[in-house]
Amino acid sequence: MQFTGLPFSTIMTLAGVVAVGVTVLYLLKLRKRRIQVPFSHLWSRVLANKRTQTSFWRRFRRILSWLLHIIMVALLAFALADPHPSDEAVKGRHLLLLIDNSASMAATDVSGGADRMDVARQKAAEILDSVGPEDRVMLAAFNEHIQPLSPFVAQASLLEKPLQEIEAVATGTSYDDALSFAADSLRGTTDAQLVLISDGAGLREATLDKFDFGENTIIRHLKVGESGGNIGVTAFNVRRYLSNKLDYELFVQVRNYFDRSVEAELEIYADGRLVDTKPIRLEANETKQDFYPSQAVAGERLEARVRLTSRDARDHFPMDNRAFAMLPKTQKASVLLVSDGNLFLEGPLMLNLNIKLKKVATAEYTPEMSGQYDVTLFDRFAPPKDILPEAGNFVFFNPPAENSPWEVSGVIEDPIITTVQKSHPLMRWITLKDLNITEASQWRTGRWDSVVASSFGKPIVVTRAEVDQKMVGIAFDIQKSDLPLRVALPVLMINIIDYFTLDDASYIPNYTTGETWAVDLGIDVDKATVTRPSGEQIEVPAFNKRALFQGDEIGFYTITASTSGENPTKVRQTIAGNLSNPEESRITPTDLELGDKEVEQGVDNLIFERNELWIWAILALLALLLLEWFSYNRRITV
Repeated sequence: MQFTGLPFSTIMTLAGVVAVGVTVLYLLKLRKRRIQVPFSHLWSRVLANKRTQTSFWRRFRRILSWLLHIIMVALLAFALADPHPSDEAVKGRHLLLLIDNSASMAATDVSGGADRMDVARQKAAEILDSVGPEDRVMLAAFNEHIQPLSPFVAQASLLEKPLQEIEAVATGTSYDDALSFAADSLRGTTDAQLVLISDGAGLREATLDKFDFGENTIIRHLKVGESGGNIGVTAFNVRRYLSNKLDYELFVQVRNYFDRSVEAELEIYADGRLVDTKPIRLEANETKQDFYPSQAVAGERLEARVRLTSRDARDHFPMDNRAFAMLPKTQKASVLLVSDGNLFLEGPLMLNLNIKLKKVATAEYTPEMSGQYDVTLFDRFAPPKDILPEAGNFVFFNPPAENSPWEVSGVIEDPIITTVQKSHPLMRWITLKDLNITEASQWRTGRWDSVVASSFGKPIVVTRAEVDQKMVGIAFDIQKSDLPLRVALPVLMINIIDYFTLDDASYIPNYTTGETWAVDLGIDVDKATVTRPSGEQIEVPAFNKRALFQGDEIGFYTITASTSGENPTKVRQTIAGNLSNPEESRITPTDLELGDKEVEQGVDNLIFERNELWIWAILALLALLLLEWFSYNRRITV
C-alpha cells in the first residue's frame, strides 16, 4: 500500500486531537445526574429489569458508542492519507501529446470516426481522462510546422477545448521538427513520456535516430489508419503559347498508390465548368505524366479532378483529388533588337502579333534599355562585359570575340550539326542536322552553360542560366547559312522568346501548401489582405513589394493591396495553392522507428483506472454513523 495524501505526522496529529475529544465527550456521557421522580414504584421495575442483564453486556455497551466513534476517526485518517495499491502508478508524469494534423490525417479509412483526425482526438481524450492529479500534460499539433497548444499543466480539463479545435490541414509532415521539439520539451523532466498520435504517412523516407530523449523517456506511437488506397493529382500547371495566345498547354501528373491497376477519369474545369474528360489507366504504384496541348477554352481558373472509376477500389483520401492553376493573362512579349540591319531577324519578330518589337542600332544601345524589355537580341554585337546588365534575358547571334560572353578559341569551317537536344525548348518543332553553315566561332563553355546543338562536340547553340541572368548564344551568322531559307528560322525565333517568357509572364507558378509564400504585388505596401479558399480574410505583412503568408488550404487565394495617398494604386492577384506532396498522398500507416530507441505501439500501461480507496473509507464512515444513530435510537448504546 502507498499513500499520496497528507503527511502521516499531520494525519496522526489531527486524528489524536479528534480521538481525545471523542473520549472526553464519552466520559461526560457516562456521568449520571441525580433526578428526583414522583413515583418510586415505577423505577423499581426498571431497576429490576436492569439487574437481569449480564455484567459483560453492561460493560461492553458502555464503550460501544466510544468504539464506533474511534473507528470513524480512524477511517477519516485513512481517507486523508489517500491510499493506493502498491503496484499502482501514482507519481507525477510529464506527458507530451503530439498530434499529427497534416493532410493525410483527413483520410477516411477508419472505423469509429469521420476520419483519422477524429480518431486521433478520441485517443487523446482517453489519455487526458486517465491522468492523475500529480501528472503534467502538454498538448501540441504538428504538420510542416509545430503548433504548441499549452505548456505543461496539471488540469487536463484545460486541454479539452484546444484538442477539439485541432483540424487536419492541407500540408505535409515534418517529423524531424516534431521530434526535435519533443526532445527539447521533455529534456530534464521526471518520468517523461511522449505520445505521438499519427498515421506515419511520410515516415518511410525519414531517418529519425538522431534525437536524444534521455534514457528514461518512454516513446509511444499510437498509429491511426487502416488502409493505403489512394489515387491523386500530384502536379498540375498550365502555360500559354507565344505563337497563339488563345491556346494553352496543360501538364498533369497523377499517381496511383494502390498495389494493383486501377481506372480513373481526369476532368478539367475552367471557371467551375467541365470542359474535358480524359479516361486514364494506371498500373500498380504508377505515376503518369501527360501534356495536353492546344486547350482553347474560356476561363482563367483551371482545375483538374481525378475520379476513381474502378468499382472494386475505394479512394480513401479525397484531399489530393483536386489541383488548381491560374491561366496567365494574355500579353505581348517585348523584344529589343540591337542590330545595324538584319531583315532575316526582323521579319519573324515583326510579323508575330504577340511580340512587341523595338529596334535600335548598336551605336545607340545603352544598358538601361534592356531593363525595359523581356528579351534583348544582339545581332553580331556584344556590349562590353562590364556594362552588360546583371539581370535580364539576352540572345547573342555570332557575338564578336572581344566582348563575347563565351571565350572564342578559333573558327569552325563548314560545321555540320551532329548532336541536338531534341527535348530542349529551343529545338521544338525544328531540325538543324541538315543545316548548311559557312563558318562558326569555336567557344569554350563554362559551368553555367548547356550545349543545345553541337558539331562533333563543338558547341553551336548554347544556353546559360545564372541567378538573375539567362542567355542564348548562336555561334554563327545566320546570313552566312541557309537558315533564312527554312521555316525553322521563324519557329526558332518563337522558341527563343518562349524559352524566356514562358518562365515569366506566360507562366504562373503554383504554390505548395505548408510553405511561406511570397506573392509579387508590383507595388510597395506594408500589408495586404488575403482571401482564403474558405472565404476567410486575413491581413498579412508585405515586404519588398511581396505579400508574405503561409497557405494551408488547397484552392484559389485572392490577394488585394493598395497604396496610400491621393491617387492610390490598387492591385488584385489570384494564385493557386495545391498539396503537391507525393509523400503525404502515400497514406499507408507506418510505424515510427527511432533506431536503437524502443518505441511502444500502445498505451496499455499508460491509461489505467485509479483505485480511489479513500472513497470507500468515507462510505464506511457514513455506514458507521448510520449504525450509531440506529443503536442510539434503539437505546442499545444508551
